[in-house]
Order: sequence, then C-alpha cells, then structure tokens
Amino acid sequence: MLLALFAVLLAACSSGSTAPRDLLLGPEDFPGQEVTETSRENGETSQFEPAVQVELNSPDFTMLESLVLFDSNHLALTILGGIKQDQIAQGVTAQPVEGFEDNSGVLVEQLHGQPASTLFFVEGRALVRITLSGSAQAERVWEIARLAREKSGT
Repeated sequence: MLLALFAVLLAACSSGSTAPRDLLLGPEDFPGQEVTETSRENGETSQFEPAVQVELNSPDFTMLESLVLFDSNHLALTILGGIKQDQIAQGVTAQPVEGFEDNSGVLVEQLHGQPASTLFFVEGRALVRITLSGSAQAERVWEIARLAREKSGT
C-alpha cells in the first residue's frame, strides 16, 4: 500500500488541475529564512485526484511535500489507514499528537542520500506527506507539518 501511494504521489503529470498547488508550502512560508524552491510538480493520480509536490531547500533542511486532494475526508483517512498498516509492519506506530490525531507516525527514510523523517497526515480532504532531512529533522518534521497543515487546511 505504501508503494502504491508513492506511485500515486509521484504520478504527477504536466497537465491537470493547478488549484492544489496553492496548498503547498513555499519559500514565503519561511519568513526570515533562506529557503528556495527547487521543484514543483502538479498532476493527478490514477484515480484523477489532484496531486501536487514541492521540494524546498535551505541551509538547514531539505523538505519534500506531497499532497493529494481526495473527494472526501473519509477517502483520505482510508488511504492513511493503509499507510499506517504498512508502517506498523515496519515497526512504526502512530502516536496521537495534538492537531495530528490522524497521522502515520514518523518513518525514518532517506532524502537525496541523507537521513530523513517522513510523516503522513490528513487535513480535510487532503492527504499530506512531509519528508524532511537536515539538522534535527525528527523534531522539526512536526513543526513543518504544522505549517503545512495550516496552509492545506485553507
């Protein structure tokens, strides 16, 4: 299921709805910090849900944010449930965090060959994935997720 979601998130094509792009974080969401956008893609999943992705870089971190906008909150939660089952098999158990009752737990991964923390959560109809590398990424992933939640919830 996790591999299927990655395929869904990465299946962005050059055409499709652009409205969800505005739900992604950008350099303007990090005032006073030197943050640059290195890539931004938009498209849709194999089921035609809008899917977008952005990569941001700073001297302190690299962040990859992916967002799929589903028809309903229920569908987004169902997909998150499948991700949680896959992560439980890898030894990652989701713990409720204030504001993130529906989260996957933090998975340790790699981003561009660097240790990274990945977190999935649902905000409204959006399933959001944050992958963060850099100093203190395990602690900062929640800070970045809060910014993403605020922006994707609008």
